[in-house]
Amino acid sequence: MAVRTGRGLLGDVAGASAVEFAILMPVFLILLVAGVAFGQGFYAIGSVQWAVEQTARDLMIDGNLSEAQYEARVRELASAFTGMDFAVSYSTVGYGEIEVMQVRTTLRYPVRIPLMNPVWLTYPVETYAPRPVG
Repeated sequence: MAVRTGRGLLGDVAGASAVEFAILMPVFLILLVAGVAFGQGFYAIGSVQWAVEQTARDLMIDGNLSEAQYEARVRELASAFTGMDFAVSYSTVGYGEIEVMQVRTTLRYPVRIPLMNPVWLTYPVETYAPRPVG
């Protein structure tokens, strides 16, 4: 008859690494997916910010560009990013003979992470566009 010395089941460490891996792997996968999703969100917002600034340059050059045409150009340049939501507001300030249009655009992009509700990234972009004189 063998005498047990207290190193029975509680002292056995075989397979402990597999158990730790099974517990931590889902957490690391969720962090990895969240990092990729937020990276895509920040890339999309940066790209739409570029579209807003590019269209503001067009607004500076073309004196006949209306606010509706401005918004249509921004939406055209940003059409590659589905789910992007943005609102545009305008105000005009006169500096002597120079008319400056202030364009405020609020960008919203949903970051979708598995097993979670979407997280909305909200980013305001403010651009000033002097209008051509005459």
